[in-house]
Amino acid sequence: MITRSLQLAVLSRLCLPSISAFTVTRQKTSLPLRLSEASGDVEDGDEQPILQQSTVRIDDGGADLTDRFKHKVHALMGDYDPKFGEDNERQDGNILDAMLHFPTQYRFTAVGRTNGEDSLKEDYVEQVKKIVTSMSGDEDKFQCEITPRGKSFTRVSIQVTVDSAAVINSIYDELGKVEMTVMKY
Repeated sequence: MITRSLQLAVLSRLCLPSISAFTVTRQKTSLPLRLSEASGDVEDGDEQPILQQSTVRIDDGGADLTDRFKHKVHALMGDYDPKFGEDNERQDGNILDAMLHFPTQYRFTAVGRTNGEDSLKEDYVEQVKKIVTSMSGDEDKFQCEITPRGKSFTRVSIQVTVDSAAVINSIYDELGKVEMTVMKY
């Protein structure tokens, strides 16, 4: 787990003009800290406080920060820690579980090599529809878009309602097992 002081150091080096001061909250007192613009060091007088609990709020001043940046900041703050169970390389879906609220609408996209043949295209589309709708349990209501990608490929996008990150991962696994699939996202 990343320590709060490391998080402050990382955020201080991002050189964002809108993030100029943090308030670090300790057990009984609140101590304002300021970031030195030249070095990114924390200035607070003579002593460095021992950080036990901290809160960092980002005021982007109405700027359009990208979602990618916001997700990184939330990850640094530990907002995406798993609610239960282990968090290691053998676990699937922890990030999705933390970022999405289930049940939710989710779009699956698969690209298959159909070599310009209509029969292969129709077969591939039906396989993808069957996998996504049957595993999600949303066989009645779904949105499907079929787009040719050049002469040899077909992209199939299907939006369904899913109940968990485990369902998402299992659908991606099954889409990868289809012989014509070259890409899934």
